[in-house]
Amino acid sequence: MKYVAFSHCAGEKVLPAGLHKEIAAAITAIAIKPTRGAAKKVRSLFLESLLSSGWSREVAVAEGSDMTITSMKNDVGLCLQTGNMARMYADLMKLQTLYLDNSIKVAAIIVPSNPIAKLLGSNIAEAKRLERELKIFKKAYHVPTVVFGLE
Repeated sequence: MKYVAFSHCAGEKVLPAGLHKEIAAAITAIAIKPTRGAAKKVRSLFLESLLSSGWSREVAVAEGSDMTITSMKNDVGLCLQTGNMARMYADLMKLQTLYLDNSIKVAAIIVPSNPIAKLLGSNIAEAKRLERELKIFKKAYHVPTVVFGLE
């Protein structure tokens, strides 16, 4: 797959180039056709690639909590969201919490572009909507973030 990137709160300046390349490589390693029901396979292929680059498995937001983000490496928190748009807001809250707790310095969020989201299902999280809403919530969500929109 290909991607387009969007920077929120100077995320592109804070995300280390090497980690940006690892995320980009994991995205381009996704070699399946996006269709209804393919979200789990997209997720699996992406995570396989990340793990081979030394990224973690799921990380708890707080000790003893069942709330997790997809992965972390160094000071980067990463969320992959290929599900319902409502889950996107939970991811933002988790990343903001990790940022305020000084557990991360920057976030990466991977979501489908609008056309890919429509192929995967209905009301799927999508990049343009997230970008638009990050601008609205800039005072509430101020984590330096790079949004990778899957295309």
